[in-house]
Amino acid sequence: MGSGSQLLLGVDGGGSTTQALLAAADGRILGRGIGPPSNPHRVGFEDACRAIKTAVDGAFFQITDPLLALTKSDWVTADIGAACFGLAGVDGPKDEALFAGWLRGQGVKFPCAVFNDSELILNGGTPDGWGIALISATGSICLGRSADGTTVRAGGWGHVLGDEGSGYVIACSALRLATQAADRRGGSRTLLDAALAHWKLKDPRDLIAFAYKPETTADDIAGFGARVLELAARRDAAAQAIVDEAGSALALHVDTVIRELALVEPPLALGGSMARAALKKSILAKVASPLGPISIVADPVQGAIAAARRMLDRRHAA
Repeated sequence: MGSGSQLLLGVDGGGSTTQALLAAADGRILGRGIGPPSNPHRVGFEDACRAIKTAVDGAFFQITDPLLALTKSDWVTADIGAACFGLAGVDGPKDEALFAGWLRGQGVKFPCAVFNDSELILNGGTPDGWGIALISATGSICLGRSADGTTVRAGGWGHVLGDEGSGYVIACSALRLATQAADRRGGSRTLLDAALAHWKLKDPRDLIAFAYKPETTADDIAGFGARVLELAARRDAAAQAIVDEAGSALALHVDTVIRELALVEPPLALGGSMARAALKKSILAKVASPLGPISIVADPVQGAIAAARRMLDRRHAA
């Protein structure tokens, strides 16, 4: 297979699912695979690797092009021109080297890049791969890159140390108001009713058993954040106040990264399950720095393909 027909592989490894995308060099999608979560800080390194392999195997299994049929049996030896793995929980060179070592151990010899999943939003939502990427999902993080390749990051500390403006923090803020309403200390009866309905609970006290049982994860709690955004969009005052607080926190992430990189009107790409109209509106109202084009990246794994394509183009230009 010639260089013009080499394949591109992209992986988006998150805290809830792992997605793999296989594409032709021209960007045409050939297969998509789904796997379990692959954040190593939550599921462990070995399970994270298994999840990645499951997703990649699934993408190759979907191939219908008869010219590529043989690649279904072993993606490791397929004619892949470049691959990018954007993984939640990859927070520095040590994490990157750990996964790169696993790939080598699998027998992978094609060029690979391993980086934090925020890179997928940056690559998928900016015209030239530089600017600002802001993610609000279970956690939150902001990544900035200048045109010369200098990068700065804000946030990404996890739900214990930070994650301001994330689904988890939004949900926890709402649950505090819900429990206050249950005690008649104020709070919000609307948020209490919404929480009980969300988890199909009958009594407010059932929230204690749910929230503190060992198997309840940050992702389980964060899922309620989407409901809070829906209520804010309907102009519920308590929900809107929570979303405004989240917007302020995320705007500070953006302004900090822009200041540190001295960027002038950078493009802003928003991603994550919380990147919805109510939160977007709040963020943009509170960012003090002038911005360039703004986009929402609905399918982050496409950013992995975009990054892999840039890798392949650079190789061919060298």
